Amino acid sequence: MSSLTRIVSWSHQLLCEVLEHGDLAVDLTAGTGQDTHVLAEAVGTEGQVVAFDLQAEALEQTTQRLQEHDFVVKSVPDDTEIPRAFGVYLVHACHSSLDKIITHPVKAIIANLGYLPGGNKSLVTRPDSTLAALSQSLELLVAGGRLAVTVYPAHPGGEEEGEAVNAFFCSLSRENWLVLSLRAANRSEAPYLLVAEHLP
Repeated sequence: MSSLTRIVSWSHQLLCEVLEHGDLAVDLTAGTGQDTHVLAEAVGTEGQVVAFDLQAEALEQTTQRLQEHDFVVKSVPDDTEIPRAFGVYLVHACHSSLDKIITHPVKAIIANLGYLPGGNKSLVTRPDSTLAALSQSLELLVAGGRLAVTVYPAHPGGEEEGEAVNAFFCSLSRENWLVLSLRAANRSEAPYLLVAEHLP
């Protein structure tokens, strides 16, 4: 694979540019824990990361990855508002419950859509819950904060979700948001990245 299509790495770079130690960051799709780990490193021990996933298997993988890097991981019930505090918090819930769990301003939010790598490919993110989570994300982002979403159009339902997410980003006000679209122009099946920055 060409480094040009390593979209997840680009998303990490663009979020880490704005993250500082002590910030609050959110992973809407914990998956294998790769994104959660990157966010945890970026905000440091003084910061906070909250990661969501509906699949217990994903949260187990995320926990293992973080513990291997000496992070303390806390599990949170799906109906509990999380206080602003140090640490990594894992929520066994849909990302569309974001605004019930987090009420504090957030600096960076990431999502990798699709299915859990190595998991059940029929369990995928859906347009309705994804758009709800993205709308809530924008309400939480501070000025200068960024939302990064990696879209995978190749799996069943992925193209439909991608079209909905792309339309959502394109509809954002240019007065309040700067939107970046990063994709391989001659590879319609390749993953692509959408990033929204909340303008001061």
